[in-house]
Amino acid sequence: MRVALFASEMDPFIKTGGLADVIGSLPNALSPHIKHVDVFIPNYRDISRSNLPTDDLGLQFHLKIGKRIFSGTVFQLKQNGYTVYFIDNYHLFRIRSQLYVREGKDYRDNLKRFVFFNQGALTAIELLSKSNQYDVFHCHDWQTALIPLYTKLNPFFQQKRPLTVFTIHNLAFQGRFPRSKFPILGLPEKYLHPDYIETWGEINLMKAGLLFSDEITTVSPTYAKEIQTKALGVGLHEILNTRKENLTGILNGVDYSVWNTNKNHQIPANYSVEDLSGKKICKKHLQKIFALPVNPNMPILGVVSRLAWQKGMDLILEVLPKILENNKFQFVLLGSGDVKLEKEFLNMASEFPDKVGVKIGFGQALAHEIEAGIDIFLMPSRYEPCGLNDKYSLKYGSVPIVHFTGGLADSVVDHQKNSNKGTGFVFSEFEARAFQETILNALKLYQSKHTWEEMMKRGMQLDFSWSKAAEKYIQVYNRKPA
Repeated sequence: MRVALFASEMDPFIKTGGLADVIGSLPNALSPHIKHVDVFIPNYRDISRSNLPTDDLGLQFHLKIGKRIFSGTVFQLKQNGYTVYFIDNYHLFRIRSQLYVREGKDYRDNLKRFVFFNQGALTAIELLSKSNQYDVFHCHDWQTALIPLYTKLNPFFQQKRPLTVFTIHNLAFQGRFPRSKFPILGLPEKYLHPDYIETWGEINLMKAGLLFSDEITTVSPTYAKEIQTKALGVGLHEILNTRKENLTGILNGVDYSVWNTNKNHQIPANYSVEDLSGKKICKKHLQKIFALPVNPNMPILGVVSRLAWQKGMDLILEVLPKILENNKFQFVLLGSGDVKLEKEFLNMASEFPDKVGVKIGFGQALAHEIEAGIDIFLMPSRYEPCGLNDKYSLKYGSVPIVHFTGGLADSVVDHQKNSNKGTGFVFSEFEARAFQETILNALKLYQSKHTWEEMMKRGMQLDFSWSKAAEKYIQVYNRKPA
């Protein structure tokens, strides 16, 4: 079997979020089971300047995107077990300092950029072989959502048509553009219709991926159900309902070579299920980092997150000040995002200087130190397609409190409902009362050291590795094109 992955970013080459983590990990997980795995991503400026040992394949192509002709080239990098192909154009990719936005606003030509990438990746495949050698095209998010349709319309792929798989990482980001820009897509006029890729007078690339791919996946089983509802379907729930037989939820994996507690140089002391003593050292270290009173018996609640409405940060701001005065605990936060939320968290730190520590920004080492040093991780997301920090927290013995949604619902067993198998705390209703009650229940249980440690250990022994996710993707890959 030969599989091609198409995505707009990939760790460690270029990253803005969780999509890059997935594309950085999935090829390694697939390669022991699939003979050939290739990845296609744009050749952004930071990649071209990084001195990677890439090979110029000498492939030159020209694509008409709208009224302009854009030239492209292809670079190749062979990794252990897979190959990465970088689709290059100076004006569309290498001249830009950021991937999608500048000063908070989308690049005006994002549609041209990713139409070029979609068509350029397929053109590169044509130039690399006299006939299609791929069994599966696996596309990720709106930036690659046109590939299934382009594949169906391209005669080169008809003799051996690959199975097209489209993965939704976050349905809220759909790639919507003005209807007037339809000619940029290079598609027959009939596709500019509500039955195809038009929605509410706009082009919707995500809709194209949902309609024309053979199989659809998303990043957790619960999110796969949620996006079929009006509440979380973001206007596309009816299409997803009609395609539910081809919709599979596969929980994203965790890279345990990075996120672990027993072979980790990014935390002050290592520890394990067999020996938790190192976590106490991590806790003391964290209290010093945030200039909080060092007290091994004081529970620490923590957050590492983008500060955004989706993440439920406003709920934390509503609840914590109410209970900080009358309850003994500390709170630390690392994150950035909404300026208003940043200011409100800093204000809370000023109001409770002996109980609250806040650092605006992000640092990988500090994220590890927080996960290792806290006792409880707060993740009250309004919706969360998959989520990773809850899974990191479980591995680090930091008990998560989560809202029952998406991948959080699929990874945390509520101790309040199942004390023998509980790995964390879950609240169902997204409201301050339910969240506050759950925090207070967790703080009460924290005083029962033996019960708490048993719950920690259950979470630390869970396996959310990429090998499990890869097995489920392979099951999808073995299906037949429609």
